[in-house]
Amino acid sequence: MIRFDGQDVTETDKARIIDLLKHRGEVTSRLVDRGILMVFGGEMDLNTTTYATVDADVYSSNQSFTTNFIRNGPISFNELNADFAVALWDLNQKTLFCARDILGVKPLYYVYQPERFVAFASEIKALLALREVITRPNEHKFREYLTWATDYVPYGAETFYENIYSVLPGHYIQVSSQAVQVHAYWHIDLKKYSGLSRSEDYSTLFHDLFTEAVDRRIGEKKNVGSHLSGGLDSSSVSCVAQALLSHQQRPTIHTFNIDTEQPSADEKEYVRAVVEQWHPHHHTVRPLADIVDSVLKINHLFDRPEHFIIPSSFHLSVSLEAQQAGCDILLTGHDGDSVIPTGFDFIDELVDATDWEGLKIACQQFIDLPGRNLLYVSENWSELSKDAKFEKYALYIIGTNMKKRFREQSIPNFSAMLLKQKRIFGLSSSAIFAYFFKRIRDRLSPNRFINNALSEDFKQRVPERAQRTTKALAATWAEGQHKPLNEILNSTNVLCNEQMNHIGAYYGHQYSFPFFDKNVVELGLATPLAVHFDKGRGRGLIRNGLRDILPPTIVSRLTKANFVEYGTLSAKQLYEATHEQFAAPSHPIWAVIDRTLFLRIVHIVFDQRIPVRRKTRYNWLLSRIIYLALWLGSLPKEV
Repeated sequence: MIRFDGQDVTETDKARIIDLLKHRGEVTSRLVDRGILMVFGGEMDLNTTTYATVDADVYSSNQSFTTNFIRNGPISFNELNADFAVALWDLNQKTLFCARDILGVKPLYYVYQPERFVAFASEIKALLALREVITRPNEHKFREYLTWATDYVPYGAETFYENIYSVLPGHYIQVSSQAVQVHAYWHIDLKKYSGLSRSEDYSTLFHDLFTEAVDRRIGEKKNVGSHLSGGLDSSSVSCVAQALLSHQQRPTIHTFNIDTEQPSADEKEYVRAVVEQWHPHHHTVRPLADIVDSVLKINHLFDRPEHFIIPSSFHLSVSLEAQQAGCDILLTGHDGDSVIPTGFDFIDELVDATDWEGLKIACQQFIDLPGRNLLYVSENWSELSKDAKFEKYALYIIGTNMKKRFREQSIPNFSAMLLKQKRIFGLSSSAIFAYFFKRIRDRLSPNRFINNALSEDFKQRVPERAQRTTKALAATWAEGQHKPLNEILNSTNVLCNEQMNHIGAYYGHQYSFPFFDKNVVELGLATPLAVHFDKGRGRGLIRNGLRDILPPTIVSRLTKANFVEYGTLSAKQLYEATHEQFAAPSHPIWAVIDRTLFLRIVHIVFDQRIPVRRKTRYNWLLSRIIYLALWLGSLPKEV
């Protein structure tokens, strides 16, 4: 806390913060000319002109934050490969600088009152405890939280409390007594990869950078744990980590798999392949039975409603088991497929280039792989002949682009292009007619999807408002790219990182994300889509770069576990366990939610006649409404 008004930081405020954050480690404090800096289990970095509190895991230079900052200023943040949250007090400028790593692995929140004070912390609860902070729920955040999005939502600075903000990932804030200025520091320079040309060059470099990312994270840790779902991401993390531990003659890794007991999410075959090859200490755990208690615990730890569509009974069960195993770090492959993508956007790249011959080959490669079941193209995909599959998929790809082409081209040019596509792809007139007829029918049919259950009164009372987000930073990279940065840097990813950080801090282990290593992220962005596409397999960097480390069944795997079935089950359990708690008209949730729409969502989730695969958004909506209801119900009366 830095004061601009000449007052002292009270002992009461200091004592409250220490008590609330003691689970993060031993506290070290330092009085400065206008306040106090405290660090819990981290580092106090001091220089003659700059003081800093640091929560960081640095994977590149070992130079101190203050030394780098004094030499290069805020540019120094971009020179780091690290997960970090740092606050630097510049004694000469009487200015506070707060910065955060590129994907928000380390959380950092702040509250600012001009001419009075600025306070910052790794958890919001420490700021809520300050006597001068008036805590009031931020209803504007409810709209974003409760609306089903069809695109990536940029991460915003607003939190669930008015006037408490989050430092944006890849950004720093500059705070004086008069103002807070927000700046992006992350500058993606891919020139260092310009010497790569062959597919194997990219895969080899991925192997080296990813291995280094895992190695630097396990560092001097005594007892390493890792999530192991059986997918490419978690398997890559677990296998590389155990290979390193074996080479370094260190204790065997602990791997943790969550068994939901739902057939559609069963990945035992793939987990077993990793276990048989690398022989980790393997733990199979199940979600905690008391889902409501898990949600309430997360709401308290995270200082906001639960984030995951599947309640964190899922994650708490792993952390409990890891705590009992004595793990001091938990590696996770969380969202590695946004960093090292499928590369299926390569098909869109070919469409934009009007490379119809190349597109024909790519489509054929994509659908020819065994085990690929494209239900989004045709509900009876597995029953179709090889030729029918190709025809339907080609029309699906070409058709999504036709509207844009029709607007951009003259009718003769559009007709000529359509005839050329028909000839190259061998499309029949009847198939083209059937495709267009279906598109028209779908357009004319009423849209019955529910995207939110917000009441009209709430929408009028709490209009949308602009906030600072990561959108501008993502846009600087996204222009003209088929690998947009917002697939990586978005609200879902960052909030997952934050929530896992809070869970880990509470249970005594560090969550760490090798795929979110700065070098790995930037290599993923630099890699051509054709290399990612890998002749239709997708995720070429992993399959080729780690083929000697991963079991063959993992390398060749094309499927993913489907947790919609479990999501439906957990949403039902949540509703059945909680609906009586917020049934009364006086409950604060009904100042936000339209009860009629809410009951429609409940009906869809519970209706056994509706296929499970169509329930994802409704499971999400129902769960989030209940999460928010529980959070609102747990707030102090005066809030």
